Amino acid sequence: RDRERGRAVSRGGANRQVCPRHKAPSGMAAQRLECPVCLEVQDGQQHQCREGHVFCASCDSSLRAPRRCPECRMALGPLSQAIRSRSHEERIGALPAACSHCGLATTRGDVAAHEQGCPQRPRACSAAEAGCAWSGLLADKAAHEATCPFAVCQRMMAPLQTEVVELRAENSRLQAQLAPLQAQLAAQGAENSQLRA
Repeated sequence: RDRERGRAVSRGGANRQVCPRHKAPSGMAAQRLECPVCLEVQDGQQHQCREGHVFCASCDSSLRAPRRCPECRMALGPLSQAIRSRSHEERIGALPAACSHCGLATTRGDVAAHEQGCPQRPRACSAAEAGCAWSGLLADKAAHEATCPFAVCQRMMAPLQTEVVELRAENSRLQAQLAPLQAQLAAQGAENSQLRA
């Protein structure tokens, strides 16, 4: 029942929140993969001591000096030289997960890439920075942007903005050419003044 509510039970018996897209690993598998510090099965880098005790990189980065393994108390080197546990990372990446947008069953290692391109993921209008607050499915985005006044205005302004950029570049080039001519003219004027005197 706790699992249906998106919660998992830790070894200590306390309820803790689980990311909705990740299914909570159960039983011995969970105990072998969870970090002994935060008691969570974290995605991302996993570090280990020289004895092979594994803990998540997030907890490793918060260890106070002197840095010691949370399991065996062996001294750890600097965080910049942490030993990664690739096999642990691969096992966590193979755990089941589900897309938070469409519910597709996948793995933790693949869910982020799927969600980035998921057709059910809400998208913002391309004119959001201009002030459009629309958000909807990818399938509806083109129809919205065809009539969105912000998007229409952006499309009309795009060629003008490109032209302004080109004109500014041309102006800078001409000013660079003008500077030596002005210096030459000033020198010529000074020479003419001397000749008249």
